[in-house]
Amino acid sequence: MTRPNPLFPYLYRIGMPIFDRLFYRRYRREAMRHAAGRLLMVGCGPGSDLMFLPPTVTSVAAVEPQPAFRRMARARARRHRIAADIVDGIGESIPFPDNSFDSVHVGLVLCSVDDVAATLGEIRRVLAPGGRLVVLEHVRGDGAMGRFQDLIAAPWSWLASGCKPNRRTVDAIAAAGFDTGGLRSIRRTLVPPPCTPHLQGFATVVETNPPKRR
Repeated sequence: MTRPNPLFPYLYRIGMPIFDRLFYRRYRREAMRHAAGRLLMVGCGPGSDLMFLPPTVTSVAAVEPQPAFRRMARARARRHRIAADIVDGIGESIPFPDNSFDSVHVGLVLCSVDDVAATLGEIRRVLAPGGRLVVLEHVRGDGAMGRFQDLIAAPWSWLASGCKPNRRTVDAIAAAGFDTGGLRSIRRTLVPPPCTPHLQGFATVVETNPPKRR
C-alpha cells in the first residue's frame, strides 16, 4: 500500500478548482450524464463531481478513505443541499450490500487504488443487474507519452498520494467482465502530463450474475 501524502488532499483542493475551470468541468459533466438511479461514487475526493449530478440520479452514496476529503465532500454537499451518504471505505472493500446501486462512478480514482482488479470486482458486486460503471479516468498513453509515464510512475505516485499515471485502465475494466463499448479515449486534452490521455463514458457488466462477497 502506498503511504499517502498527508498534504495531498489540501493541495488537491487548492489546485483542482483551477483545473476544473480550465478543462475538467466539461469532462466531469459529460461523464456524469451517464449516471442514473441509485448512485455510488467510489473515491469521491472533495466532492467535485457532486456538482454535476443529473436529474436521473435518485440517491447518492460515496466511499472515501481520506478523512480530509470526506470532510470537504460533506461540507460541499451541505452547501448545495445534496443528500449524500459519504462513508469511510476503500474500493477494494465497498461497505454496501450486493446489487445496491444502479450506477457506480469512478472519477480520477482507479489510478490510485491499491488493487484495480479487486476494486472493479467490488463494483460489479454492488451494481444491480443492468447497472452502469460511469468512468472519467486518466490512463496510460501510447508511444513516448506512455514511456514517460512509466519512467516517472514511482515518484509521481508518492507525490500524488498513490496515483499511478501509467495504468491500462480500459484493459482492466474489460478483464473485470465489463462491456467497454460505451467508453471512449480522449487522446488530446489540455490536462498536462503525466495525467493524460483520458477515458470517459460508461461500461456495463457482461455477466448476468455478479460476484458475491466472500
